[in-house]
Amino acid sequence: MTSALSAARACAHTILWESLRFSAFEGAIPHILLVVDRTPCTLQKVLVEGYLQELQHYNATTITTTTTKTSTSTSPLSLSPSSGTLRIDLDLSATTPSFTSGLDSNWKVTCGVVPFHAETFLDDVRLLQAFLRQCGKPTESVDDNESRETRWSESKMLRVFESLAPLLAPDDDSIKNNNNNNNNNNNNNNNNNNNNENHNDSSGSDGAWKDKLFRALREGPPRELLGCILIERNAFQLELEKYRLRLDLFKMGLRVAEHNHLEIMSRAADALAADNHHCKNGKECCLENEEIINYMRSCSLQPHVSESIGRAIADSIDAWSWEKRRTPQYGDELVKVVPPESFHAALGNKDLWSVYSDGVLLWREEEDACKDNKNNVCNSINNNDNNNNYNNNNKDHEKESTIVDKHPATATTTTTTSEPFVITGPGAPLRIICHDGQVLSFDGGMEDCLLNTGYYTAAHLPDRNTVEGHRQRFPVHDNTDSEGRNKQSLTMKKEENERHFEEEIDGVRNMEAGVGDSLPDADKRGRMKKKEYLSMLKRAGKKPGATAATTTEGGSRKRTTSPSEDVCGGDGACVGSSIGGTFPVGEVISESFDLSKLSGTCTVFAYPNLFKEVTMAQPQPITLRIERGIVTDISDNAPAEFVELIELVRQCEGACYVRELGIGLSPHVGKGRVVSDVTAFERQFGVHVSLGQRHPLFVKQAVKRNPDSTIATATAAAGGGELRVEGPVLKRKAGKYHIDVFLDAARLEMGAFAVDFTKGVRSTQPDTVAVNV
Repeated sequence: MTSALSAARACAHTILWESLRFSAFEGAIPHILLVVDRTPCTLQKVLVEGYLQELQHYNATTITTTTTKTSTSTSPLSLSPSSGTLRIDLDLSATTPSFTSGLDSNWKVTCGVVPFHAETFLDDVRLLQAFLRQCGKPTESVDDNESRETRWSESKMLRVFESLAPLLAPDDDSIKNNNNNNNNNNNNNNNNNNNNENHNDSSGSDGAWKDKLFRALREGPPRELLGCILIERNAFQLELEKYRLRLDLFKMGLRVAEHNHLEIMSRAADALAADNHHCKNGKECCLENEEIINYMRSCSLQPHVSESIGRAIADSIDAWSWEKRRTPQYGDELVKVVPPESFHAALGNKDLWSVYSDGVLLWREEEDACKDNKNNVCNSINNNDNNNNYNNNNKDHEKESTIVDKHPATATTTTTTSEPFVITGPGAPLRIICHDGQVLSFDGGMEDCLLNTGYYTAAHLPDRNTVEGHRQRFPVHDNTDSEGRNKQSLTMKKEENERHFEEEIDGVRNMEAGVGDSLPDADKRGRMKKKEYLSMLKRAGKKPGATAATTTEGGSRKRTTSPSEDVCGGDGACVGSSIGGTFPVGEVISESFDLSKLSGTCTVFAYPNLFKEVTMAQPQPITLRIERGIVTDISDNAPAEFVELIELVRQCEGACYVRELGIGLSPHVGKGRVVSDVTAFERQFGVHVSLGQRHPLFVKQAVKRNPDSTIATATAAAGGGELRVEGPVLKRKAGKYHIDVFLDAARLEMGAFAVDFTKGVRSTQPDTVAVNV
């Protein structure tokens, strides 16, 4: 197997079985759509092949070892050899075929490859979901009363089957096998002709596979369209004239993995495929391209590993971010910051330390921590030290990751204590220390960290992994006309909106009456008019901005208090209950609460050019000076196109603010493993910041608030008064630019906590994948 196919298999294994957890679904056979551009690039072709081979291997293994328990095994599973050439030829003019695998056999998870057609895609998916729910014999355990009442007649199912035939056709190998069996089954087929008159419209092999497949679907086990893998040359939503394609799929209950902007990372491989005369292996030499391999390996980062290290980092930053005091009835004393439980859990995670080197996570003893965090950098580096001196001095910290063991494993943190507290001021400053000694300091407290790790809480909830619970939450309305095509019901939409509005009002009435303690769901709230929503909040004594959702549309997530918490509840999907996102994953996201409290200097080793392609700063990193959150100076060695980026921001927004602080977690991309797409490169094990006022995840508030929504105030010793920001107050859609630049970071420090990026990782070659299916 080539390195590219091995990486594609590892990517597919992680996403299918560990992030989206298709194998955990019970009561019906999951069906997955692999959606691809009609003329795919090389990276798309390899990804499709990786998913197909992984599904084939999973089904072969599951069928032959049905009595073997593999769900708790952590032993490596060697990837089986390639089953042959790619299903989509490496010729650049090759188009994506439409076919399915496993529907007419005993596969436990089936799939279909679908070329993307913007004009019909969503309608086809909705119709396919409705059709698959009609497959199989109705049983009490699968079909509720409503489902049985709307059971389709066989003639209607035949009409819909014919309209979906392009999406359901077996692959060429299955058709050939069916043709070989037709001679032996003529008598049986003739007996069924009376019940399958519509199939007689097709002749030859086409009619044969349709007849067999229809009977297999009608009389076989229950099935459920459960997932979409979007494998995109650029972005499908750009062709749909609507922004959030993935949200439409989430609302249907589908689990979604999105690979987008693949064309920019496939250019070198495409060039090799086009000019193969100088390569002894012909077109297959493109499969050794490092960039496509790096991308697919970055998608193989296991979610339980990225969740463990990401949660440890996020909880530690949140713990140090603000100074807190217990309320008077609980002692009125300062809350001491101790290692959070997630930090201890990360230290004990063997899978994590098989990827990262010892010493990556640090928590120093109290006497070794900074006595004055605001005026020094913990003596870990001097601003005049060069890179070699820093690496030598840093050896003293190698044992720091074990110092934390002196603390009890059950220690609580400022973020998880059950005793009420109030915020009295900013906590320890967060400092980014670059290899050349430059220091960037966040001094005014941080926004609560968000996580994007590929771990989706909803994928572990029991009711999301049973066909009964899934269908109850995501009902399918029969909107097919006599021709079997999808037709939207405006009346149904109106009734649904009215129902949600009534639920909103009922929720407010309950709160006003003392019943319940939370606002209606965030997804439902969006269906109300603004005046109605503000009036509702005023009656309930609440303020705008409070939300129960814990997950953004892009997959970033706040930490919930319970791993089983279902933030939306009820029917349907909201962003907080969705399963899926954009891959690769692996990032902790925050930013300065007060943008004016960010100052210092930093070095940038990579940035996006004007065509949004990752570009390395040559011949050496660029130095930026930042004062009160604004870029004020750029080193003379900065390339002209980087200076032009800064000037674009300044011309549009007046000043170039620094906003997002992103901490990437992936060991598979970085300085020596570059990918051209900025979003994918954000996951590199290191630090990036964003330039420009725009940020879709954080709203800049005028004051800091306590957990009970009251305004936080400083202690009398600190001068008292409300904790108000001095920097800009920005709405979610403020500004035009969000440009990520990548810092040459050696270390992140905050109080006694540190992340040492110089320790690196143990391995970046996932030639085996863990069994977790």
